[in-house]
Amino acid sequence: MDFIELKNSEGKSINVRFRQFKSNDVASFIDLIRDEYGDKYHKRDLYDPNYIIHQQESGKMITYVAEKSDGEIIGCLSLTRNLPRETSCGISSGIVLKKYRRYYIFQNFSKYIAAQIRKLPNVSAIYCRLVLYHDITEKLMERLGLKPTGFVPQLIIAQNFQHSFSIDENLKHTLGFTIRKVSKHDAGKIYIAEEHRDFAQKIYKSLKVKFDLIHESQPIDGQTIWNFSNDSIQQNCMIEIDSAGEDLISKVESLHSQFNSDLQTFNIFLNMSDSKSVTAYQILKKLGYFFAGFKPLCSEREVMILHNPRKVSINFDLLTLTENFSKIRDYVKKCYEGRIIVE
Repeated sequence: MDFIELKNSEGKSINVRFRQFKSNDVASFIDLIRDEYGDKYHKRDLYDPNYIIHQQESGKMITYVAEKSDGEIIGCLSLTRNLPRETSCGISSGIVLKKYRRYYIFQNFSKYIAAQIRKLPNVSAIYCRLVLYHDITEKLMERLGLKPTGFVPQLIIAQNFQHSFSIDENLKHTLGFTIRKVSKHDAGKIYIAEEHRDFAQKIYKSLKVKFDLIHESQPIDGQTIWNFSNDSIQQNCMIEIDSAGEDLISKVESLHSQFNSDLQTFNIFLNMSDSKSVTAYQILKKLGYFFAGFKPLCSEREVMILHNPRKVSINFDLLTLTENFSKIRDYVKKCYEGRIIVE
């Protein structure tokens, strides 16, 4: 790509081009991380040059940089893949050096990235898990056509996460989830409790895909098919449930016992393409989980996000949200306030 001239509000200009990451950009990439987050970025691996280069070479992360005409790297943005489990493409780690933040770099960067995504094979959708202590990324994703579908609550301990924006009173940062279809046009059968029917219809209609909502509850049997990971630094446990079995309660309760620090929280990603998911949802509600939205179109599975805050309260009103995200917040907030509290 050729260099383009970008001007700030004071009339000063710089010449910038966007291109794919090269291995000799790794030090500049880490400098961008440090410029915004110091040594407290929650993705700790992104301080490791070898890890970054390996991720690029494996195709799990595809990074692009904004380069000034003098060779200085002043911005970055990454696409992430989780093949073969997921066919979606995530947007992450978007940073511009603080001294260049009024040159409208990301407005142009995002158009370039959208063109790169269209060149990638087997992309069902493009999504972004974005911070909610400012609405800059929300507005940018909306301009790219992404729609908000839910939240991934309480993912990062606030005091462990340095950034250049204001900090609210929530002890843990909640992320928003926003997405746009690429090649997946039919979500298929979605097994979801009747109580969320209207909300689900609004979300999936906004994504402009076909879907079939089914509310009947099927009994669970067999063993639970799942996987989980716990971040001991951020004290959050991420649980993916592909199929609920008779041991669902014992498995989840075992994690509650195993990870029980004061700031420990749990997020469950429940497969709604499984006919037993309505029953599983009712069980998980009794264990203290509440509905937090959807992670749609990312794979063959349509996914519901559930959260258990344990001892950590959430003030949803403190999140900085666009009008579209505020509508999602209002619904999820009611689910949070009506949750079953388990001591």
